[in-house]
Amino acid sequence: MSTDGIALKQDWFHCEDCGSPGVSIPHTLSDASIVACANCGLSLGSWAEYRHRVDEALMAEQASKARRVIVADPVGSVLTKA
Repeated sequence: MSTDGIALKQDWFHCEDCGSPGVSIPHTLSDASIVACANCGLSLGSWAEYRHRVDEALMAEQASKARRVIVADPVGSVLTKA
């Protein structure tokens, strides 16, 4: 499953270019801050866009499961509203 630079692979996120699960975020974080792959530097968009794509990926993963997916990471905020 792929969403613009990030993907779910065996229940973990990874960069579509290099496969790294690492994400680099700036120390001062706002919705406009740029998020990048920690390994290859591929831009994953703004923090707001990245969170939205993570939410979409988690919702798609939830739709394929018989049981609710539990997400402790605050990036996956949409699932907590379901």
